[in-house]
Amino acid sequence: MRMGSMWFDNWSGIGRIAVVTLVVYFGLIAILQFAGKRSIAKLNIFDLVVTVALGSILASVMLTRSLSIADGLAAFIVLAFLQWLVAWLSVRLGWFKQVIRSDARMLVKDGEFLEQQMKEERVTHDEIRAAIRKQGHGEMKRIAAVVLETDGSFSVIEDPPASQYSTLEPMLRGDDMAESERN
Repeated sequence: MRMGSMWFDNWSGIGRIAVVTLVVYFGLIAILQFAGKRSIAKLNIFDLVVTVALGSILASVMLTRSLSIADGLAAFIVLAFLQWLVAWLSVRLGWFKQVIRSDARMLVKDGEFLEQQMKEERVTHDEIRAAIRKQGHGEMKRIAAVVLETDGSFSVIEDPPASQYSTLEPMLRGDDMAESERN
């Protein structure tokens, strides 16, 4: 390897990267637009895997001469289809949803930390307090619930007691499966 090739090989290589990047970039935007909002929503584990894979494919197609634009677009389409298929199956099959996606989990109830749930989710008191502060709340005793959502974000619900919120009903019963079985 010549020392000069580390900094610059030729203009045709740079031109190829520019053209491929431009085409693949707009191709990816079109595919994601077609795939829908789910492909760019807050990430759960499956969405994160798809996003990392898309980035890896994008980089490979842009920089690897042996991969064509068609190869990259085909990989994008397959990943978008897989994401659509997983979302479609998750909506229709409760057991499949349980395998692919995690359930929301209540970590605070009526101002009290739920230690076992926090331990299982590997969440600290400080993380929960920070989430409460970020959402503009100041007193733990006024917090009806803190829920770790499926995308890893925290929802903080203030007064009245948690038992008065219908959205918390499955978690209050300790029956996380009840919600997915109804869907």
